[in-house]
Amino acid sequence: MAHQILSLRSSGGIKDTSTWQMTYSSLLTAVLAFFIMLIIQAENEVASTYRFADRLKNHMFEEILREKRTRNLDWLYVENTGTKGIRLLVPTQVEDQVLFLTGNDQIESAFFPYLQHVSSIINGLEIDRIYTDYSSTVEHLRSLGQDIIVQVRIEGHSDRRPIRTNRFADNWELSTARASRVMEYLELTTNLPADYFALAGYGAFHPFRSINNLDENRRVEIYLDIQMVEKNGRI
Repeated sequence: MAHQILSLRSSGGIKDTSTWQMTYSSLLTAVLAFFIMLIIQAENEVASTYRFADRLKNHMFEEILREKRTRNLDWLYVENTGTKGIRLLVPTQVEDQVLFLTGNDQIESAFFPYLQHVSSIINGLEIDRIYTDYSSTVEHLRSLGQDIIVQVRIEGHSDRRPIRTNRFADNWELSTARASRVMEYLELTTNLPADYFALAGYGAFHPFRSINNLDENRRVEIYLDIQMVEKNGRI
C-alpha cells in the first residue's frame, strides 16, 4: 500500500509539475512577445513622427511637379534639395530681357507673369493650413520637445562683377535687396502670413552653374521648406 501511494505521488506529482511549468513558460513567452511588440510599435510611431516634415516636403514636391506639368511651365526649375527644401527658379533671361540689370534690384516687368505663376502655385499648396490639418501630429511633436517650422525663404544672388554704388556697398547688399523685392511681391500675392517669409543674400558666392554666366547668376531662388526643430528653435 505504501509502495502504491509512493508510486502515485511520484508519477502524478511529476506529471502535474511538468504541465504547470510548460503553461507558465508559454504564458511568459506570450507576455514578453506582447511587450516587445509594444516597444517596436512605439519606436515605429516615434520614427514616423520624426519623418513627418520629410513626408510633407515630398508631398509638396509632387504637387508642384504636377502643377508644372498641368500648366505647361517648362521654364520653371523645381528641385527637392532635401535639407534646404523645395527650390523654385524663374527664368533669368527671356529673349533680350533679363530678370535684373547689372547693379540693380528692380524686377524687370517681363518677369512678373512668371512670378505670378509661382505665387499661384504656393497659394494652391495651402501650406498655412499645415498646423490645423495636422494638429494632432504637431501637438504630439511638441509633447516630444519638437516643433514644425514652415518657411518660404528667398535667397538673392549677383554676378561676379564687384558692385559699389550709392545704394549698395557690395554684392552682398545688392543680392539681399533683390531677395527683398521678390519677397515683397510674394507677400502681396500669396495668402501667407508675413512671418512665414525669410530672406538671405549670397552675393556672387553661389553661381547657379557657371560663374561666367552673368545674366543667369543675377537671380533669386525661392525655397519652400518644412523643418522639424527643437522647441528652442534649433534644427
